[in-house]
Amino acid sequence: MLLEGKRLLITGVLTPQSIAFAVARIAQEEGAEVLLTSFGKAMGLTEKRARRLPSTPDVLELDANDPSHIEALASELGSRW
Repeated sequence: MLLEGKRLLITGVLTPQSIAFAVARIAQEEGAEVLLTSFGKAMGLTEKRARRLPSTPDVLELDANDPSHIEALASELGSRW
């Protein structure tokens, strides 16, 4: 598999028609471990779409305009990966 052993953080999964959704799906099909990000009202949409992927990834909160979110995400990724 092309992405075996790779880890991807993907933002922007809101609909099954989005480029981000297609990237997440193909990445999983090619062996990558995928995490998604979202925040606010969109979080529920992202979690719902995540369940339509081959393997349901975790959805982490990230508002790129909030430095505390960026720090928390970096810490979470460091402990996971």
